[in-house]
Amino acid sequence: MRADARCLVCHLNQALRVFNKYMRSEEEKWERLKSVMDTLKKAKWGMKPIEIAEILYPALEKMFNVKDVYEQEKRKSNEMAYKMLGRFEKVIRSFSDPLYDAAKLAIAGNLIDLGTPSWNEDMVYRKIAEILEKPFGISDFERFKEELSKAVSVLYIVDNAGEIVFDRFFIEMMKEYNKALDVIVAAKNKPIINDATVREAEEIMAGVASVIDSGMTVPGTIIDRGTDNFRKLFFKSDLVISKGQGNFEGIVGEKGGNVYFLLTVKCDVVADYLNVPVGTMVFMKKRE
Repeated sequence: MRADARCLVCHLNQALRVFNKYMRSEEEKWERLKSVMDTLKKAKWGMKPIEIAEILYPALEKMFNVKDVYEQEKRKSNEMAYKMLGRFEKVIRSFSDPLYDAAKLAIAGNLIDLGTPSWNEDMVYRKIAEILEKPFGISDFERFKEELSKAVSVLYIVDNAGEIVFDRFFIEMMKEYNKALDVIVAAKNKPIINDATVREAEEIMAGVASVIDSGMTVPGTIIDRGTDNFRKLFFKSDLVISKGQGNFEGIVGEKGGNVYFLLTVKCDVVADYLNVPVGTMVFMKKRE
């Protein structure tokens, strides 16, 4: 999926959010944002949206001398997600198809994004509860269930901190649905934005799934940049689950892999690509 001009504007806004986190002076933000504009000149037409972040975030880390820009926010997101799961799990398990609602919860979990300071636990709970009442805007879920019942191996590519706690619950539901299932979770070895890292994934997925380093340095997945092990699993696993918009941006349109995309559409660029409104929940099988 190719970026357009809106993606450059989006990354400028992302830089400004980081500046608001680390700086108080509006004049300093002004000058630093101009330097970000110079950095973004390295972005070339034809790039995927997630490749622009690979240019931006190392520059921000160098600017503020930090290795993980959103480390504290990610930790808070995980803590909030555990609290939310405690409130949702029993209810979802009582539904007629808990696998379906666990999938919706995993997608809705993308709301717990960057530990938004203005959101408290009750606000997040109400928002997720609203989303759980809605169907998928694009749904290949029944086809997924049929394939899942016959599968042995699943590669699960995680997205953000916070929602990864709900990913664990969805994986638990998948393994209850098919007890023969072996799930391997792919995460990044190094932090970028608020994506879950291998270290975080190993802690959260303990006892449910093994974890591998995908080899990615972008906030998503570009298949030919993966480790040898990741690429092997991507093409040979019975099912690949791609969580989040960043992974969608990198994988959609590429050949190979029996991939299901699970995401909330969060920007106009992806909304236009899928011809759905922003905010739509998607559970979609990749078309070749």
